[in-house]
Amino acid sequence: MRLLSLTLPFALAGLLSGQGLAPELARMVDAVDPESRRRIANELAARKDLSVDDWLEAMRSFGAFEDWSPGTERLEIDLWNGEQLEPSEVFVHVPESYDPASPAPLLMMAHGTGNTGRSQDSRWQQTAEDLGMIVVCPSESQDNSGYRFSVREREIARAAIRWARRKFNIDENRVFLAGISRGGHMSWDLALRYPDLPAAIAPMVGGPRLSLQGGQNNLRYLENIAQLPIRDLQGSKDDALLIFNLRLAFKELARLGSTRAKLLEFAELGHQFDFDAVNWRQFLAESHRNPRPQTVIRVAANLTEARAFWLEILSFKRDVSEDFRIKVAAAAWNDLDDAGRRELMHNRARERSARIEARISAPGQFQITSRGVRKFRLLLEPSMLDEKGRAELMIDGKTLRRRPQPDKRVLLREFAERFDRSFLPSMELRN
Repeated sequence: MRLLSLTLPFALAGLLSGQGLAPELARMVDAVDPESRRRIANELAARKDLSVDDWLEAMRSFGAFEDWSPGTERLEIDLWNGEQLEPSEVFVHVPESYDPASPAPLLMMAHGTGNTGRSQDSRWQQTAEDLGMIVVCPSESQDNSGYRFSVREREIARAAIRWARRKFNIDENRVFLAGISRGGHMSWDLALRYPDLPAAIAPMVGGPRLSLQGGQNNLRYLENIAQLPIRDLQGSKDDALLIFNLRLAFKELARLGSTRAKLLEFAELGHQFDFDAVNWRQFLAESHRNPRPQTVIRVAANLTEARAFWLEILSFKRDVSEDFRIKVAAAAWNDLDDAGRRELMHNRARERSARIEARISAPGQFQITSRGVRKFRLLLEPSMLDEKGRAELMIDGKTLRRRPQPDKRVLLREFAERFDRSFLPSMELRN
């Protein structure tokens, strides 16, 4: 049995605003597709009777959450797959300690090939109870023969997380991704392409991919998650290419300065792992996303996946490409062993990827360097500017000085997609 529970801050926000903004925000956030959400955001931004501060007040305490009975429940829901709603099966585990008045961690657990979301929560139940964590386990409703690195699979997974964040009071900065085999591939893929989504990932017998066609080369995006906490469990006798990719990935992460990513290999195991090799309660309890890090690095080759935190690439230069063929002399290629060829492919893919780095050196001062980026934007809160509300951008040696103004359209479009109560940018700067 579920009862609608309005948290006290939410109820007060509605009373204080006097404008009934919570239902309007819910209508926008719950619209089926991004285009509809953007249209409603523009409509609400056009209201002259409401200021940026009015909307901010309602956003900070957004959400009406239900009381759920503890335990695991199977639900049939519709999830957006990038083109349309898709009937989907989802298993949800609610711990005894869940309190809808307090933001809770969320773990999305993705199953392996041929399996479903049923019982995927079983390993996590004690950790869920200890942390008051919601566990969501979607089932693949179409081809279940393996992870295909497709837009549809990623959109369904993100839609499941979005659904959970609307049904439960979820802490935006404690969303975790985990998965086995097919689900391990998915955990890596989501984190590499949407690096500001998870606070940590726990893939098991799954990894990133190195393929130059079909959008499957996500190893090129490793720098996006160089600071992300990772625990990867993997049998050393598993598929040779999977092992190669994982070892290459962690070698690259170490080169990038990662201190929180660990590959745990089990020498005598194949497509297996020892789940108890990690203290999951401690690992997840210590993993928190910072919604406004001082430095943001974004590597991308697809504009639909070009955002991270307060930085977004808007257009690429001509040499950036997601799918391409490498050109190398036959003699040079033949001189390389398989590992050398794959490292060559990896390096060429990085060359065909755009990279931008933005660093806040002081309030209102932003240092920007980029490669392969034509246009970008910064999404900012007032606290990120100097004391006079100004911003100075040092872009590849050139200086731009701006005084951005709060914009309801920026704020509402951002909230429509992310409804992130911990980061509410109302201004943008474009180069």
